[in-house]
Amino acid sequence: MPAGGQYKEELQVIEPFTVKLNEDIEKGEIVYNDGNGILAAPNTAVGPFMVALKDHDYSEETEHTITCGISGCFEVQKVSASGGGKKGQAVMISATAGEVTLFVKGDAPASYAEADMQTALDTNLRKVGMLQEDAADADTTAKIWVGVK
Repeated sequence: MPAGGQYKEELQVIEPFTVKLNEDIEKGEIVYNDGNGILAAPNTAVGPFMVALKDHDYSEETEHTITCGISGCFEVQKVSASGGGKKGQAVMISATAGEVTLFVKGDAPASYAEADMQTALDTNLRKVGMLQEDAADADTTAKIWVGVK
């Protein structure tokens, strides 16, 4: 199924959200609200995360609201060649905004430095969800449970 696909629909929570000014959204992207509307989540975002359920080209639309999955099982965009994962493993935002990769927990520094400690703590807040099924290294999408940490 393509990115943005929905599974186990009886368990999903879906809500409309306003798209941030001049932001384009792709179906299946992981998005978050930065206070000015939703956009593809960068790897610095700590959530909460959602899944865009439709494409939105800001310059071509007059209505800037799209539906997003807040929790449930969805097919999302995944970075390929960043490692595969097994069912039940956690995923996080990759270096490519809106796309997931296998979660790597933050590593606290050996000596205390506030900025380094905060980076490690924030990394642990960046979990998007959990793989519903195995995802191969070359896959460009993954079926995940959003909202499950």
